[in-house]
Order: sequence, then structure tokens, then C-alpha cells
Amino acid sequence: MEAHFKIFNKLSPAAKILLSFVLVAILGSLILALPILQKPGVEHSYLNHLLTSISLICVSGIASVPIYETYNTFGQIVVLTIIQIGGLGVITVLNSSLFFLQQSLPLREQYTLQMSINRQTNDNLRQFLTSIYKLTLFIEFIGALVIMIDFIPRFGLSQGSFNAVFLAVSAFCNSGFDNFSTQSLQDFSGNYLVTLTVSVLVIAGGLGFSVWFELIDRFTHLIKDKPRSFKVSFYNTTYNTRLILWMTVILLVTGTFVIWIAESQNSATLADLPLSQQFLNSFFFSVNSRTAGYTTIQYEHTLPITRFIFMLFTIVGGAPGGTAGGIKVTTFAILLLLIRAELNSYSKVVFRKRVIPTRVVRQAVLIVLFFILFLIVGYGLLIMTHPYLNALDLMFESVSAVGSSGISIILTDRLSYFGRIVLVLMMFAGRIGPSTMLVAILQRKNKDISYIDTNIQLG
Repeated sequence: MEAHFKIFNKLSPAAKILLSFVLVAILGSLILALPILQKPGVEHSYLNHLLTSISLICVSGIASVPIYETYNTFGQIVVLTIIQIGGLGVITVLNSSLFFLQQSLPLREQYTLQMSINRQTNDNLRQFLTSIYKLTLFIEFIGALVIMIDFIPRFGLSQGSFNAVFLAVSAFCNSGFDNFSTQSLQDFSGNYLVTLTVSVLVIAGGLGFSVWFELIDRFTHLIKDKPRSFKVSFYNTTYNTRLILWMTVILLVTGTFVIWIAESQNSATLADLPLSQQFLNSFFFSVNSRTAGYTTIQYEHTLPITRFIFMLFTIVGGAPGGTAGGIKVTTFAILLLLIRAELNSYSKVVFRKRVIPTRVVRQAVLIVLFFILFLIVGYGLLIMTHPYLNALDLMFESVSAVGSSGISIILTDRLSYFGRIVLVLMMFAGRIGPSTMLVAILQRKNKDISYIDTNIQLG
């Protein structure tokens, strides 16, 4: 066993991140496959439990078997544990456990942990990890308490409380799973309490811990400062946080109105609802399309333009260092700023009179190319092996998998085992691909190259 740990410690941080996800997924599948964790009369192959476990650890929301119909209470507790580990990050959980058990953590392990949580420095790493767990438990606890207001009268005290905790944890981790239905949250399309609480939890998880800690610090200054001045207290907010908050607000508002315009005349989705509920469900769609995966409407009844919007939002995802997937809002923003810089003939990419380093711009482009590559390969394999299925629906499933949103158009069950394995690989690529790739890139030293320039024709 000690020899295995030595081999693991010698691996690169990128390899450790990948291997940790794989090992936890396999361990989770072995536990979930135990008959004692399943409801009576349930029979599923080990492969189905493995695919479900991988989906849980990748918080993608695509389950090979229905959680509600397959696992009993103990099994659902295991499911919830895997979701929590997947949301926080396997490397974060494993290394922080070692960190707290030992007095110190080797610098190599600190670097791996630092990269896995998107932190620029390893100063006060133990304190930062403690703050992550405290903030996570606090937000999930408050969310569960609010949801209990509706769930306890609906399901009873014990089951309602457990369902509320399950939904709160799952929503904060942006996983898209629940343990009381096979139709996501479609029964709550007019329930403001549940839908808005879930939306807040999803947004909170998707913002990233660094953003939350900075906002808490800024509000603390606002409360303590005399006289109180919002402008002064938030003057030193980092440009990373400003960019994330701006993009989050823009995407939420834009998504809500675009989806409402697209679906407001569709009688199968929003048309028959009161105007307030139309906006409620449009907002819920906008929030959850960026990797959470909960739904209050049937996606198979949405219009093609709505599905296209969904795919765009899913690829964008949430913020770095959070529980959401996708290419991240900062990457998307940098691409937009790059386009603006080229159109205006700027020599540098600029955000609010601050220059974004060329290295960061190149990393953003690389991440997007990485996503596109896996999407093309995965979609190509699916459309090649499933010619009898609708091509747009297969694209929807592919984007949902690589973007970790987990929303399906009742199509996953119709995929062959090979097709499901392709989806699983796309989940892995979407969930750990960007972080693994960035860790690998940042480990390498820059090589100065000086050759004679040459011209290549474009367009």
C-alpha cells in the first residue's frame, strides 16, 4: 500500500486530478452496486451503477438509473456524499483531509491542491480550506431550511427534511440530481419558494469560493467602516471578481428574456402559464442551463431555438473555482474582449483599463479549443453509432454531457452502452479537462523562441 502511495505522489498534479476522479468514481460504483443500498426488486447491471457514479462525481446530472426509483435512503446518502465530493473537487477533499490530519503538506501536494481550487497562492491554505467547508455547509444548511418550509408539509418531517437537504446540497454543487422524482422539478414550476431557492443555491455554487470570500470581506468593511460608503468599501474589489459578477448578471438577465421571448408562445412550455410564472420559469431555465441541469419544463417540448440557446449557455458554464462546469464565464468574457480588441485595433486585450496578460488570453483560447475538440469527437461518435436518432437531439446530449449540465431530452435511455460510455468520457472531459489542462500548462516553463517571421494567409 505504501508503495502505491509513493507512485501516486510521483505523478504530476494533472495526473493526480484525473486519477482521483476515476478512483472515487469506481469506489462509488462498487458501493452503489451493493444490494443493501438498493430498493427491493431493483435490478441493474454494474455498468449502470458505474455510469451513475461517474455522473455523480462529475456532477453532470445524467443518471444511467433513476436515483429515486433505484436507491433506498442509505443508497441516497452515498449518492449525496459522492455529489458533495464531486462538487468540492476530489483533490480538494483528499488533500485537505491529509492537510488537517498532518501538521504540514509537502509543497508538491500544496501546489496540486492550489491548482485544483483555482487559487493563485498557497498562503494560508489551511485557513482557506476551512473557510470553503464552513461556507459550503452554511449555504447548504440555510438552503435546506428554506426548502423544508415546503417539503415537510409535502413529504412529512423526516422524509421532507432529508429531501430538502439532498436538494440543497445537490443544487449548490450544481449537480442537477434530486431524490424524490423522475421528472426533476417539473412539479414545482409554479412554486416560487422552491424554484427561487434552488436558483440561488445554483448561482451561489457557480460563483466560486474566491468571489464569495472577497464579497464577504467587502461587506464586512462596509459594516465596520464609519461613515459607511459602498463605493469606498468595494473600491478595491479585484477585476477578476468584477468580471465574474458582470458576466453572471448579463448572462442571467439576457438568458431570462431570450428564453421568455422564444417560449412565451409555445403552449407546451410557457404559453399557458401566468406572466409571472413565465418569467419565473424562464429565469430558472437561464440559471440551470449553465451546468446545474434542473428543469421545470419538459425540454423535449421546447423549440429548436431554445435548445440552441441552452447549448450556448451550457458551454459557457459558471465561474472558476466554483462547483459549475463549462469553459467558465471568465474564459467566455476574455474571448469577447479579444474580439473587441481586434475590432478596435487594440494591441492588448483590455478590461476596464486593465491589460489581460497574453498568457491568460492564450489559455482561454486553448480551453475553448479543447471543449470544441471533445464535443466534435464525442458528437461524431454518437451520430455515427446512432443514425436512427435525431441529430439535433444528439448534439443537445453531447453539449449537456461536456458542459456538465445533465439535462436530457429523454434520449439517454435510448443510447447503446457504447453511446453511454462516450457520454461518460465527455463528462470527464468537461468536468476535469480544463483544470487538468491548465495545471499541466502552468507546470511547464516558458520557452523563449526567436525565429524569422513568416506570413500565413487567412480567410
